Amino acid sequence: MPKRLNKEIKEYSLKSGKKRWKFQTYLGQDANGKRISVTRQGFKNYTEAISAYNKLKLQGSENHYKRPNQIKTDEMYQIWFEDYKGQVKESSANKNYEVYKNHVQPIFGNIYMDKIQVKDVQHFANEKAKQIVKYKDAVRQLNILFEYAIRFGYVQDNPVKRIIMPKKTSRPRRDVKHNVYTRKELTDFLTAAEEYGLRAYTYFKIISSTGLRKSEALALTWKDINLKQNKIDVNKTLAYGYNSKLLVQKPKSQMSIRTLPINPNLKDVLIKYREHELNQPLVCDKLFHTFNGAYLRLSKPDQWLQAIYKKNPKLKHITLHGFRHTFATLLISETNVKPKTVQMLMGHETITMTMDIYTHLTNKNKKDARDAVNFLNI
Repeated sequence: MPKRLNKEIKEYSLKSGKKRWKFQTYLGQDANGKRISVTRQGFKNYTEAISAYNKLKLQGSENHYKRPNQIKTDEMYQIWFEDYKGQVKESSANKNYEVYKNHVQPIFGNIYMDKIQVKDVQHFANEKAKQIVKYKDAVRQLNILFEYAIRFGYVQDNPVKRIIMPKKTSRPRRDVKHNVYTRKELTDFLTAAEEYGLRAYTYFKIISSTGLRKSEALALTWKDINLKQNKIDVNKTLAYGYNSKLLVQKPKSQMSIRTLPINPNLKDVLIKYREHELNQPLVCDKLFHTFNGAYLRLSKPDQWLQAIYKKNPKLKHITLHGFRHTFATLLISETNVKPKTVQMLMGHETITMTMDIYTHLTNKNKKDARDAVNFLNI
């Protein structure tokens, strides 16, 4: 007799005294949420019973015995993402996927959405506010999935709508007020960058002289540089797509497509860099490229930056975006340029983004005035 491992299969006796086998097992729920339990009996031996039991279980699995109005968060995301990725750039879709994969999926991915309660979402939001700066992106993504699930009839309520959005408690990667150079600090850095190497120096000279985003500067070709008319055409940017594939695409907004002036100092550097590039074994149309002529990865400028800081430990540390902020700050503080002109140069989508810089400088000027008056102490 085979070893009996399944406790749901039991032996019983007929009135005649003969032995038979039976089982009762649960297969799931029907469309109305009613439990489906099946009883089978009359098997002459355990082997027949276990064979029928396994076959029934398999059929139940194939027929998806569960409430059709139940769906896991992962399944809902896949349905939503298939629609979303066809409406946006691949780089935008990839950023969304990274947010979901890194933050939402580990917590809610394998949970049925109708089982997620308000307290679960509140805890999630509170924890993310402590962990990451852009925690609202993760909460918004979960909110989008619940709204989508409501439309499909999988849930009746969106618990994200009922939480209290926490205040940011995570520390930003770098304080914006300190992520900027003074003119002297910028001069010191560029001197160090020139000593490090011409290619890195040219890159940092470009972003600090024009306010280009790091990905816009990396995407430049020599066709975009007009040294006769002293201008740069900004018409593309680099971004990551699926599986970290490097993409060349249009800038993030229509305002980002712009023409920028080349000042005399930057022109001298570009002429020198161009002469150097023309003497290399590979003459490439890209300003910044690999040995085989491909675009550099988006991580390369940061590698240059960290190498320069390592060789020059006395330099103030800022991020790559800090050079863009430095350009805007010096432009506003040392010239009479108008906000709309700054918006155009920076490629800001809205004037609000430009005015944030103005507000920061105005507050600094107020503090400087107060400190000066207190110092006089007349």
